[in-house]
Order: sequence, then structure tokens, then C-alpha cells
Amino acid sequence: MTLIDIEFTGQGKTFQAALLDESAPKTCTAIRTMLGETVTGASYHSIYSGQEFYVYCPPVDIPLENHVVWPKRGQIVYYYFPENLYAGMHVHQDRIQGDGAEIALWYGHGDLRIVTETGIRGNLFAEVLPEQLDDFYAAGDHILAHGREDIVIRMAG
Repeated sequence: MTLIDIEFTGQGKTFQAALLDESAPKTCTAIRTMLGETVTGASYHSIYSGQEFYVYCPPVDIPLENHVVWPKRGQIVYYYFPENLYAGMHVHQDRIQGDGAEIALWYGHGDLRIVTETGIRGNLFAEVLPEQLDDFYAAGDHILAHGREDIVIRMAG
């Protein structure tokens, strides 16, 4: 099992998630390459889809695999936004130039029906370890209540 670390720098907490190599092999390969360099960024809480926050990451156009419409807590999804399509949405337009991408971290349940209907598709590629889900929920809820903090995502090691 290949693990990634997800560090909440403001709270001083780190969680681990297992890559879903069998369900999302192309996405997991791209994420491994991406995490050759650590991904660090401010957390942005979702406004439409549920108990989720995301971190911008380098954009890689990956084919759709292991798509999810009803994400559950602890699931981690990669989204790619082409420059002239979704990257220009009002929630992204001042934050990214050109193509964009995010790693979305679900600390609770979500509903992506509307997002999916607009054409945005995400690849479920990792899940927080089951024994850490309660604490992961509390850390995500802290971001909702207290605001952004930097998140560091890297290969566990």
C-alpha cells in the first residue's frame, strides 16, 4: 500500500491516505510524479459541494477514471480545469492562470450532482486511513470554522 501524508500546518496534524492504484492507476501515477515535489497551498473550503476543502496543484490532463458523485469522508479527488472552460469560473479566476487543477479532500459527505452536470469530473485516487477519519473530520471542520491554513501533501516516507 502506497501512502501520502496530508499535513495541516496550522493545526500541527498529519494524516495518511492510501493511493487507490487498482481503481485509479493513471491518476495515482500522475500524483506520484506530482508529489516528487511537495504540493503546498492554502486550503479553500468548498461553497457548493459539501464538507470539502481543496488545494491547488500542478495541472495534469488525466483521463477520467474512478469518478465519484457522492464523495464520502476521507476520500481524495483530483480535478483538472482546462483554461478556457472551468479554470475561468468565478471561484478560480483570480487564483489560477491557464489550466488549473486541485486536490479535493472530503472530510465529510458531499454531493457533486450539480458539479457533475456542468461537466466537471474528478478522479477519486486516495482515501484517508479508516482509523484517522474522526480526527480528519475534526481538522476539516476546523478549517470551516476558523479559515484557511496551509496544507502540505507529500509522499509518505
